[in-house]
Amino acid sequence: MFHRHDLTTINTTTTTITTSSLSSPVRPVVPPFQLWRPPADPDKPPCPYRTGFTVDIKSHVPPAPFGGRSYGSGPRAIMSQHDLRSLKQTELVMPNPPLETADPPVPQIHTLSMIREIAVVDRRGPQLALCTIKPKGLVGHTSFQAVAKIYDPLYYSFSQKDVPSDYSREAAAYEHLEAVGQAGSFAPKYFGSWTFTIGLQIDKTTPPQSKPVRLILIEYLPGKSIHELCAGPVPAAATFDEAYRLESINHNDLAARNVILHAPPTPQGQMAAQPRTIPRVALIDYNSSVIYARTIYKIGPYDDTTLPPNPMWTHWNDSLQEFYGWIPIAWETNSRLRQEWLRRCFGSNHLARHAPLENEPGFDEY
Repeated sequence: MFHRHDLTTINTTTTTITTSSLSSPVRPVVPPFQLWRPPADPDKPPCPYRTGFTVDIKSHVPPAPFGGRSYGSGPRAIMSQHDLRSLKQTELVMPNPPLETADPPVPQIHTLSMIREIAVVDRRGPQLALCTIKPKGLVGHTSFQAVAKIYDPLYYSFSQKDVPSDYSREAAAYEHLEAVGQAGSFAPKYFGSWTFTIGLQIDKTTPPQSKPVRLILIEYLPGKSIHELCAGPVPAAATFDEAYRLESINHNDLAARNVILHAPPTPQGQMAAQPRTIPRVALIDYNSSVIYARTIYKIGPYDDTTLPPNPMWTHWNDSLQEFYGWIPIAWETNSRLRQEWLRRCFGSNHLARHAPLENEPGFDEY
């Protein structure tokens, strides 16, 4: 019998036990955790969509909307994770042009000239610029201004894989809004979907390459978003009627940055008709939207009623975080106050104006 301090060295004819043989096995060195980063892409050209950029654009028929659960995955093959992790963005984009569709019945060609950048940033996603649009070969058509929203995958972030579906969904949304008479009121006017070809010098050792790029043209609305207005004094309140409600479409990205308040200018030399002009409210950015009739289900959640959904059902547990600075400050920390307001405005005597609720929701404690 022996004790632990006797294990320093024990020699017998068959066995040698030492302190070194009793030590723990050596563990492999594990490199520190690091977030994956896309491969360096030194051949990627800088974003060309700057003031002064001019190109001829051709009218285009967008593909049917796709992407997400409501529309389905669509016709484009899904890239392997290996390719997404190992290839540069230029190597992914150039061999995979946007989906082709049939030409429009009466093709049109316009000249687009950028006069001001609105949101032109590499890795932003869609690029936005104010442009002059000059029709070519059309008698009686004059130039006009519009916002070009350009879906060029080379200038999306590397992680954004929804460029084709962005274009298909937004073009479909504006076509729908135009058909139901909301383009030009609660949504910007829509001037169609377009395409152009741009030449790119990827590197100095190969000839220039060309690729097609899709875009839409929409109305320019000078004004401020609610997000921008939250940084200053909150304007006086205004109430809008039921015309300010999307019909048979879910915007899916209701946020302060996507609500524009546009006050039409008062003609010079004329007095305003009233002391305070109520601005036009427009909802923008429809690349995440869903048109219920064009989904794989062909039906929306309120198709069995002609009444709109009750905001108590849609916003009872919604903190409205996207509208902080616009909503009362007390609501940010006390959800019951928001729920009481919803009940006052849309419950009790006001229930008949909206689709019926199975039961009125209960209040949070605070």
